[in-house]
Amino acid sequence: MYFLLKFKKIISKLLTCWILSKKARKNARNFLFYFSLADYIRFKKPNFYIVSLGHNCLPRVLATVVKLKPRKMYGEKTCPFDLSLNFDINKIAELINNNFENFFDNLEFNETDKRWENKYLNSIYVHDSKLSRKQFQVRYSKRINNFLNIINSDKIIYFIYYPHSNESLTKENILTLYNALFKRRNNKPFKLIIIVPEFINDINEQNICQIVESCDLEPDWLNAFINEYGEINNKYTQFVQQAGNKLKNIILN
Repeated sequence: MYFLLKFKKIISKLLTCWILSKKARKNARNFLFYFSLADYIRFKKPNFYIVSLGHNCLPRVLATVVKLKPRKMYGEKTCPFDLSLNFDINKIAELINNNFENFFDNLEFNETDKRWENKYLNSIYVHDSKLSRKQFQVRYSKRINNFLNIINSDKIIYFIYYPHSNESLTKENILTLYNALFKRRNNKPFKLIIIVPEFINDINEQNICQIVESCDLEPDWLNAFINEYGEINNKYTQFVQQAGNKLKNIILN
């Protein structure tokens, strides 16, 4: 399998090397490498949505790797918490409550670290450093609109949150986030899934699910999560398998 996937990657690069645009070339290569007709048919009319609430891209990556959440090439829309760092669960709840009306208010570019930041929201946007402020606002306005459109859907939504640290996660702020979602959903079905290293007691709301799996992220975690050629076997691939199976049990059963 490893050599077949390596060969497939080489072929996809050879077939797309003539494409001048780096973004278009990358998208074409991803399409050739990852596209599956079976996945396309399965994702064409999903009966649910999966939405990441942060704190980082782990929820989106995990759900995509285990084939619960469609890839971008199948038409999946990016939302504001998918590809950013959001360290304050209460600020996430605040944004959901106020329709993201103060999302851009305290946005500043950190010249030292070369990245956009919002200190009020305690958020960092690590993938958007090359954007001007106007370009940033255009990109995230689209992502906010995607989020607002999805949250108004009649389909069941599974919101996934992976905390920055378990020390800052309490029953109270989990319920704050849940109540913000409950208010916005207006009696439409949803579940809030929290991925935590230790079980948090006394949360009795049946629509809050806890996946208890520990994963201390280091710089190589993303490659291991994606495990493009299936050759990696470490704590991250084990986390993907264990947490991914629990996620499937919640969403598919």
